[in-house]
Amino acid sequence: MGKKFKCPFCANVEAVECKMDHKEKIGRLACRLCAASYQMPIHQLMEPIDVFSEWLDDCEAAARNQAAGGDAAAAAPEYNDEDDDDDDIPEPVDFGKKRAARENELSNKKQKTSKEPKQTFTDLGLDDSDSDSDEE
Repeated sequence: MGKKFKCPFCANVEAVECKMDHKEKIGRLACRLCAASYQMPIHQLMEPIDVFSEWLDDCEAAARNQAAGGDAAAAAPEYNDEDDDDDDIPEPVDFGKKRAARENELSNKKQKTSKEPKQTFTDLGLDDSDSDSDEE
């Protein structure tokens, strides 16, 4: 199974082909024009785009490392904790509490309805006798 991508080195479109060898558990990328190549261990759930994305990440890390003069700490992604404050992530939902509240609400409704006396046919002004004739 092969998939083609744009080469990050020579920028030619569909020049990089990915081959997934699931028996050897290795994904290989190779540019047919500039001969740039990459390989990494894979598992059964990985797709060619996963291997290509990992290659791009490694290329970016190597570029940062080279720009920082070979410092290994520079290869790590930058993290700005000041940016965390403006994230609009909702609070986690505790489904157990919601369910307990809903069950409590339903229980209260049942208690309210069970306290009210049930109306009978005679309360409603209806006759529940089986006689249909007016003879008496």
